[in-house]
Amino acid sequence: MSSLTARAAVFCFPVILGWLPLVAQSSSYHLEFDDFKLGQHVILVNDSEKPIEAFTASQVCRTAHGRSGAYPSQDILFHPSKGYSDDPQAADRSGPTRSGVLDAGARWRTFLFTTPEMGDCQDRITAVLFSDGSFEGEDAEVRSLKAGRDGLAAAVHYWADRISREKPDGSTLNALLAEIRERMVADQTKRDRYPNRVHRDPSAQPLWEYWASWATVEADLKPNSPKALSQEEPSATLRKLADKIDGWKTRIDGNIALQKLNEVFPAISESENW
Repeated sequence: MSSLTARAAVFCFPVILGWLPLVAQSSSYHLEFDDFKLGQHVILVNDSEKPIEAFTASQVCRTAHGRSGAYPSQDILFHPSKGYSDDPQAADRSGPTRSGVLDAGARWRTFLFTTPEMGDCQDRITAVLFSDGSFEGEDAEVRSLKAGRDGLAAAVHYWADRISREKPDGSTLNALLAEIRERMVADQTKRDRYPNRVHRDPSAQPLWEYWASWATVEADLKPNSPKALSQEEPSATLRKLADKIDGWKTRIDGNIALQKLNEVFPAISESENW
């Protein structure tokens, strides 16, 4: 699974008074459950004629020993290209949708699952983004989805420009890869300055998402196999990086939903003080 396939956080915390509402209902989507050996996967199904491009989900489970929570999100833009196994699946389950988005009737794994050991679990969708730029859900969750897209766009544009200035022969490739690794660590540090979900702080979550996006872009650019890297010509490796980031940039720049969302939620930047 790509490092960008899903963004999830899982927490455990003591039992407190009160309980979450039942699964959020909407005429635009619903949840289904697919059985697997140990339990059930939670699946988002689109009931709207408008394609869905991104969502956030929530799960809180209660046992006799306490509560646990998980909050994954997915976004079609968080793949450098189309065709990953965890992309939206066609309604007939024959494979990924041709459009690359969650079409009417199509299904998308939320990366939530339930098992008997998890106890009583409440699953719900907290926000969705549609391809026409409209959205549904909790305001804080929609803002966080948009902030993740802001960080993604900023990171992809930054590295597209940076890689374009490399020497084509790849003679400075090692320095570039070292810079990518260093920047990833720095962005992870920035991300970790902000509490993610544990305290449910609406003002902090967008910046967590923003910097998490930067770090995940760099994780995808960083070669996973040093051995394979050593067996390839530096110029070929550089071309692959350039093609990946340029294709990614093209997808982002052509995304209508992101352009329209910028009118509602102006793009944040790393210099902003939220």
